[in-house]
Amino acid sequence: MSQKQVSRDINTFSLWQQTSLITSTLIGVGVLTLPRTTSAKLYEAGWIAPLVGSFWVFLSVWMIAKLSDRFPGKTFIEYSPIVWGSAKHPRLGRWLSLPWVIGYLLFLYLSTAIVARVFGEVVVTSVLLDTPLEVIIITMFLLAQMLCMHEVDVLARINELLFPLILFPVLVIAIASFQKAEWNNMLPLYRVPGRALFEGIYETVYSFSGYEIMLIFYAYAHENQSKVKAGFYGIGIATFVYTLIVLAGIVVFGYEELQRVSWPTLELVKTTQVPGLILERLESAFLAVWVAAVFTTVANAYYAFVYGLRQLFNKGIQFQRIISAILFIPLFFIALWPQNIVDIFRASSYLGIISLYLNLGIPLLYLLVVFARGMGSKAKERKAGG
Repeated sequence: MSQKQVSRDINTFSLWQQTSLITSTLIGVGVLTLPRTTSAKLYEAGWIAPLVGSFWVFLSVWMIAKLSDRFPGKTFIEYSPIVWGSAKHPRLGRWLSLPWVIGYLLFLYLSTAIVARVFGEVVVTSVLLDTPLEVIIITMFLLAQMLCMHEVDVLARINELLFPLILFPVLVIAIASFQKAEWNNMLPLYRVPGRALFEGIYETVYSFSGYEIMLIFYAYAHENQSKVKAGFYGIGIATFVYTLIVLAGIVVFGYEELQRVSWPTLELVKTTQVPGLILERLESAFLAVWVAAVFTTVANAYYAFVYGLRQLFNKGIQFQRIISAILFIPLFFIALWPQNIVDIFRASSYLGIISLYLNLGIPLLYLLVVFARGMGSKAKERKAGG
């Protein structure tokens, strides 16, 4: 049975699965650091940064969805040569699109390494004090590589399953932390210059990165009109979670105290008690949920990278399985490259800048070229069988 025949038997992504993919990818390591980074620039008004910063994210995901609508059933890797080439010169299109495709895939690869490294640092400094950092990172990469052994419909179902297990506990923990809130810590509401607002918004950039995987996975949307809706739902949920966590950190600790801890959200959870003492150590439950959240972030990005390579070389699932096992070895050494926590935060900052240009620049440029050339048309949806 051919691959196309197999794909007809596999359903495309529903609106719920698309939303789960986006939200599960966004909610990750940024949860632990965002209260500190935003309040460092905006002080008591740090909670404004995720709200305002989400506007450019909504714009970006809208452009990605509209771009996918012009080439339904095709991923970014597949329609890039069409955008830059022509029927008479298909090879020219492949060459002209190559820098954009390689840049996109390279960003996914590097961001996977940094997210895994941050995850490892939190685990070995907070929970498993005697466990080597290398073991934590390898374990996460092995789980991601196991997911790459399957087609994209399995990825969608994994995210669909873990999404409520991640979202609801995080919301409960965030809301429970308001028990010790001192609302005077929010005053004055806004006392920073306009430039500081932009600096605070910039601090949210890396936390909001991850939805660029939809440049590939929007090709499997069940209905074209659900792409924008799924994007807005996913970004909206992540924005609400981030704003709630930053607000909780500020009203409980104050912005000055937040600057003294590396993982303020984890410290926030340690000070929180569930009514009735159902859980004596809430941070254990939080870290269990957070592990699942980071797994979806790492696995989704690594899967998008490997799947992009598969399409770039026009190969099948066997190539994907082999290349995912090979490339996680150099990925492991990249994750260990930063020497300390300062280097990790610096690398995250650089990736945030790249993600800003990538997520806004590529969709905008491609849409301008598409509209200028009058390209794209409506077609049938694509199945998720690869």
